[in-house]
Amino acid sequence: MAASLIICRKLGWSIYSSTWLARDKINNAYVAIKILTGAATVVARPQDTWELRTLHRVSSPSNAHCLQILSYFTLPGKGSSGEHFCLVTQILGASVIGLSEAYGGKTIPPPLAKRILLHALRGIAHTHSRGAIHTDLCLRAIFFDTGMSNSDIDNLLESDPSRRHPPKESYDGTMQAAVSQPLPVPTLQETLPIGASTDEINTYDYLRPPENFIRGPWDEPVDIWSFGCLIFELITGYPLFKFQPWPPLNLDEPNYMLWQMISYTSEGFHPEQLRASERAAEFFDRTCNLEHSNPPLRQDHIERCIRCYTSVEEEDIVSTAAVIRRCLRLDPANRPSAAELLTDPWFAGVDPV
Repeated sequence: MAASLIICRKLGWSIYSSTWLARDKINNAYVAIKILTGAATVVARPQDTWELRTLHRVSSPSNAHCLQILSYFTLPGKGSSGEHFCLVTQILGASVIGLSEAYGGKTIPPPLAKRILLHALRGIAHTHSRGAIHTDLCLRAIFFDTGMSNSDIDNLLESDPSRRHPPKESYDGTMQAAVSQPLPVPTLQETLPIGASTDEINTYDYLRPPENFIRGPWDEPVDIWSFGCLIFELITGYPLFKFQPWPPLNLDEPNYMLWQMISYTSEGFHPEQLRASERAAEFFDRTCNLEHSNPPLRQDHIERCIRCYTSVEEEDIVSTAAVIRRCLRLDPANRPSAAELLTDPWFAGVDPV
């Protein structure tokens, strides 16, 4: 596969990998290549990495809302970098957070937000049906399709060729690193007819479910909790859960987050759930109440929080809060499956396809 690919430009990078646009000469199509660093390749054990196994699972059968693996190979490195494990996938466009940032952090219009969330949920449902769990859902992990044809990309590469940084000395001598040149961010109008797909990325604390904080058993419902948090964030532009030091409470971050979860859900943790969780005793007393400082609970209504951040119609506020509340159940067993959530009235008429 490697011999049939022509590297065109660098699209982006992270600590452990970089992503490149390439041309597949055999299939006459553009693809993306995720290239792991030499260190990450050693740790990943390329032929048995979890990422490769998961991508194979969700790619057979394929789903329009999940990243698809097309091929993989190991690329010899130069100098001290060692070998690089490479994953070939379809090209994804801008992330949802990238779209928001490109337009000055403005809130995405509700019709588009619902469509994005529906497509993401379809991807989650397919992932779960294939025996995989995402665990890292966030707005940076949801990408739009490119909406670009081969000729569109040809024109882009001609008008904006690949660039390199000035030469720089390194352990292996003088190097010229490629400049990251992401594909263009679509306009808000252009995003409406194109789909969204999910990919993997690190989770933020405000998206983590309660069982993660107390180290309880976990399974597919962790994705449903995170999805409920994403609904609130995409609709309002703000996270529902966030740590804010407050002297009267004197709570550290994990205690504060658990306190917020109890307040927003108006639920309590059951003894069975706490007994099955390794760290529960650090946070809860024998009566299943938060032990640290014995903080007073408050009734924080999700509807009120939505009103604080948006100016949408009251009917939409109530229905949005209802679907969020379905996802945010302290006991994972009480959360709906992704397939069940797809039939929620909140998604009615959003996208019949």
